[in-house]
Order: sequence, then C-alpha cells, then structure tokens
Amino acid sequence: MSTDSNELFELHWLFDMLHNIDAGLIVLDVEYNIQLWNSFMENHSGVSSANAKQNSLFDVFPDLNSNWLRKKMDTVVALHTPIHISWEQRPYLFLFKSYRPITGIAEQMFQNVTIRPLTHIDGTVKHICIIVYDVTDVATNKAALSTANRTIQVMKTTDELTGLKNRNSIEKALGFTLQAFHKSPKSSHSLIMIRPDYFRDEEGQYDYLISDVVTQAVSQVLLSSVKSNAFVGRFNSEKFAIVLPNNNSKSATDLLSRVREEIAALSIETNNGTVSTTLSIGITQVDTSIKNISDWVGKANEALTLAESLGGNQISST
Repeated sequence: MSTDSNELFELHWLFDMLHNIDAGLIVLDVEYNIQLWNSFMENHSGVSSANAKQNSLFDVFPDLNSNWLRKKMDTVVALHTPIHISWEQRPYLFLFKSYRPITGIAEQMFQNVTIRPLTHIDGTVKHICIIVYDVTDVATNKAALSTANRTIQVMKTTDELTGLKNRNSIEKALGFTLQAFHKSPKSSHSLIMIRPDYFRDEEGQYDYLISDVVTQAVSQVLLSSVKSNAFVGRFNSEKFAIVLPNNNSKSATDLLSRVREEIAALSIETNNGTVSTTLSIGITQVDTSIKNISDWVGKANEALTLAESLGGNQISST
C-alpha cells in the first residue's frame, strides 16, 4: 500500500474517532461559524452536522450567553491559550437533557468545557475547538454526597422529635457564650432551663404519644416567642434549654413570663382529646463564680427545681 493510501486511511480513522468520540466536538472559525459538528453534538442537540455547518453557533443555539462565550473565545484566540470551564463554575454550556438511567437526579447534562485555539501552519489562530464533556455522573454524585453530609450534620445537631438543637449543640453554645463572658466579664448572658409540669407530677396521666405531642407544641411556642439571637434546644427528654446571649436575668424573666402565659393558655389537640400544660422555668445569669458549663447548668437546674417546688407554673432565677 502506498504512503498516500496509508495517510488517507489514517486520516479516515482520525476523523471517524473524532466524529464518534464520547464528547462534544465543535470547530468554529474566528467568526464563530461551525466547521465541524460531531455525532455527540448531533445526538444531544438534535441538530445534524449538515444543518449546523457553516452556520453561526449563536444562530444554531440562540439561547447561548453570547457575550460571555464570545469573550472567552476571543481570549483564546488572542492569547493562543486554552480555557477550561468546570461544571462547578457553570453547570452547562449547552442545555442538553440528561440521558442517564431513570434513577438519575439531574434533568440537564452537567458539562465540563474546554475551548482551545487551533493554530494554522502560518502560526495564526484561524479556528477554535470547543470540547464538551458529559460529567453528569460526577456532578450528581457530588450533589448527593453533599446532601448526605448536610443531612448527617443536621442529625448530629438536631433533636429528632422537635427540630430544636440537641444537647450537644446546647453545650457548644454554652461553651462559646462562657468564653465570651470571660473575655468581657461585664457582659450579661442567661441560661434558661424549662420543664413542662406534667413531666414532673402528672406523667402517669399521659401516654408517650401525648407526651410527644405536648413536647412538640411547647417547642413551637419557644421557637416563635424567644429572640432571634437565642439558642433554643431540647436538653433531654423532659427539659428544654435556652441560651440567651446579651440578656440579664431580668430581661430573660420578662421574656419567659410571656412564654409561660402563652403555654398556660394553649389547648393542645391529641388523639386522646385536648390537653394543656404549664411550665416551670429556672433562669441563671452567668457570673464569675461559674467556671465551666457544668457550673452553669447546675445553677440553672437549681433554679428550675425551686420553681417546681413552688407548685409549678413558676419562674425562679438564681
């Protein structure tokens, strides 16, 4: 076989490979007219090579961000340097549907894009090559992992029944607030411990389902009634805790008085009828005698116990 024949075969193989490669391949002239349009682009765009070639890319795809893409391509031509665009910067260049399995979570194809200059034999750039890679699997897997991580983080910090912060989160908030106090001892911060009174003296009259309903109802009132900078959590199965930065015990008492009255007037619907409850509340403002989280929690619990010993539906502060 002659050298010319070998070169023709090699050229044919090369063209066949470029046409059928599993990536979009577009060659444009410097006026943005399409010179090559491979099968990937045909299959995903629905535009045949015959209909695409010699037409402006922006006529074939009028929805493209032409100003942005022209600047990118002009930079490639001017600097003789390729540009890579990650799906994380821009999810896609061409709005193609995702043809992944039915279990896929993406409606559109995520794409990595490379824009390369094609240098002529005279050293000038007369053509631009755009390569489009389908990275939908990578993008959706990363999105799924990110969602899973967020879910795990929420589970680590949130009480499942109420949606309030859990004990671990409360203790972290107490630690940060205590550090702030030791740096600025003149600041005022309060810890509130709250227990619905039926947990103390009427538990036998409620089954666990009703207890859960009451707990959820109290949680919603606490969330909606306290200040936006407050840290509201469920300390354990019977108690709630509120970390109230930049509030002394008096302002905390004023705030919780309104909450106590709102709970006392609340009718809570359950499967076993309407029930009601009241709150016992203990408040402790941090001071220099409190050295650690345990000290602060202990004093707040003492205040709560005092409120309960007075018959419940009371606020006590230490």
